[in-house]
Amino acid sequence: MASHPEPGIATNIIEKARSSGASSAGVTSIAFLQNSPSYEIYGKAEGPQSAKSVVVLALVHKAAEPQLDWWDAEGDSLGNRRLESIAKGLIESLHEEFNTTAHLFPYHVGKGGIFLKDASVLAGLGIIGMNNLLITPEFGPRVRLRALCLDAELEPTGPRDFAPCETCDMPCIQACPQEAFKDGTYKRVLCNKQMKIDEANSVTAYIKYCRACELAC
Repeated sequence: MASHPEPGIATNIIEKARSSGASSAGVTSIAFLQNSPSYEIYGKAEGPQSAKSVVVLALVHKAAEPQLDWWDAEGDSLGNRRLESIAKGLIESLHEEFNTTAHLFPYHVGKGGIFLKDASVLAGLGIIGMNNLLITPEFGPRVRLRALCLDAELEPTGPRDFAPCETCDMPCIQACPQEAFKDGTYKRVLCNKQMKIDEANSVTAYIKYCRACELAC
């Protein structure tokens, strides 16, 4: 595939992602991602040296389907497995139609993954809200994310002009059981404290992590 593909390729890929089962998708570049806020703090985005673009996949996680985010003994969830299946199908399609190579990023940053929220903002899926969640126009914060890297340069599909928190009375802040937003900014250490409580209180084969701020939004 050429380094500078014809206009419309990114749109075509997004349509293929949706037809494969993704609720939404977007495209950004590795170069843009490396200059995003999280990478300014933690370092450069990793991936194959040939990687030039990132395709972000989102899967809606409805409140009526909490099992999509129940984490099992293998450290995985049904929602994540669905996204992996969608991604693998898209990788095959991209190779067949555009002769481009794509790889699925691992989910965890510590295992070679990327900061998915940063990538999603740059790809035009939404914005990072005051609750530190990705908020999308279509689904609010109720989405799960995965990403692919491609060896082709694609035109980014974002970011977009979207500011839902500016006129919101912030019910997410009130919903947090650990008051992780009480000082006006998100405190990860308090959110992690709740996750440890969720793990300790698990009485089934699954860990049902807190979604209070997400479901209140």
